[in-house]
Amino acid sequence: MLSGLRRELTRETFEELVALQCEPVEIMGYAGVAEEELAGWCADVYGRPLAEMMEMIRQDGLIAIRRASFEQLKKSATVISQQYNRFLPAARTDERAGAEAAIRALTAAAAPPEGEMEELFPAGEG
Repeated sequence: MLSGLRRELTRETFEELVALQCEPVEIMGYAGVAEEELAGWCADVYGRPLAEMMEMIRQDGLIAIRRASFEQLKKSATVISQQYNRFLPAARTDERAGAEAAIRALTAAAAPPEGEMEELFPAGEG
């Protein structure tokens, strides 16, 4: 346990805060300790540097977020649609339609509408 100015920091609390994606400065403020104290405590408790342990423990939080997302997917067609569009955007696009639109844009640029050239370059100049 790490005794800080504001509260004591236990291994469980530290892991909970890191899993919540808290930054070291937030954990230091939560407990009321300096970075050196937190880093030393982490080395004593885990036998590894603070940054290494935080990166490792953060994964627990990301996994929890992903699990919660999958639970929501089971309950909501709207969420399923949003995630489908987010992760599978190519599945909803028609390559042919995109290619045809590109050809139309190129053709339009190569052959400007009648009269546009005269407006840009009036006869009698140059």
